[in-house]
Amino acid sequence: MRRIGTLSDPTKARRFTDYLFTQSIECNLDIEKTTESGPQTGDNTNGEVTAGDYQCHLWIRDEEQVDRAREELAAFRADPDAEKFRVASEAESLRKKKASDAQRKKQLVKKVQHRTPGGMSGGGLSRIGARQQTIPVVITIIVLSVLASFSTGFDRPQRSLIPGEPSSEETLRNALTFVEPSDYLIDGDPYASIKKGEVWRLVTPIFLHGNTFHLAFNMMALFFLGSAIERIEGSVFLAVLFIASAIVGTLFQVSLPPESALPPILHGLAGSHSSIGASGGVIGLFGYLWIRPMLSNSYPIDISPSNVAFLLGYLVICIFFLDHIANGAHIGGLFMGMLAAVVIAKAFPGRFP
Repeated sequence: MRRIGTLSDPTKARRFTDYLFTQSIECNLDIEKTTESGPQTGDNTNGEVTAGDYQCHLWIRDEEQVDRAREELAAFRADPDAEKFRVASEAESLRKKKASDAQRKKQLVKKVQHRTPGGMSGGGLSRIGARQQTIPVVITIIVLSVLASFSTGFDRPQRSLIPGEPSSEETLRNALTFVEPSDYLIDGDPYASIKKGEVWRLVTPIFLHGNTFHLAFNMMALFFLGSAIERIEGSVFLAVLFIASAIVGTLFQVSLPPESALPPILHGLAGSHSSIGASGGVIGLFGYLWIRPMLSNSYPIDISPSNVAFLLGYLVICIFFLDHIANGAHIGGLFMGMLAAVVIAKAFPGRFP
């Protein structure tokens, strides 16, 4: 919080704070009355002040709005009676609307019967309201991912003891990857199997993972993010959002140029025909929860700025400093989730006004 200046007239000070409020600038007004025995300070913002000498201190909450607030203060001092500053009724209406939104959020929070661990600890998610208590889609994705990952040897299937015959792990893995290895070897086309009609390969790589850490990390993130969305938006919505984000992420990863076509600094953005994992879908959920509350004041979920910065920083580190990461899937999934948030907010403006 930063003080931008003082005014001597409490009435005009309130007029200025009302104006800032209509400009979406949060300003705290601290009125200090100066007497012969010294200054006496109190929270007088709602009281009536009619006489005496005063110092009305103006404090801006958001550091990024300080410069603009100072410009507005200079304009106000030059002409405090200008018509644009006479917005008391508009400010009052906005305050009532804000109070109504806050009450609506409070009512949504009261509906919570079960909270995710992140919500209870005040960590990644907050204000998690629930419309349904069960999370069948999240549980199903976790179960399928665990079964598929272990059944395929975490992308390193055990070889068959019979020469020339694939093992059960190899057969299953080859059936679930984005492209059948034998199809890819023909002409290097990552879409070869899908062009043959094997469209399930758009989805099945989501459930494969490269190692236990890869699996555990994605499933924990899915549980925290996915369970929150499923309780608020419903199971069908979560399933569509997750699968769409994962598919877009996979397609983006597969479509990126090979490492040989990129400069060394951009090798982290190289494409791969064997992209696996749920991270594209998971980061799509993150993108949705990041953008959705910005577009709907009463949306009962948000992600703290520190966690947003952490995840975005993690994505940058993966691109420039870590090897063998499907960064294209991360980027594609993130943008799909963000786009979904914008589309849903525009299509259903009254759902969370």
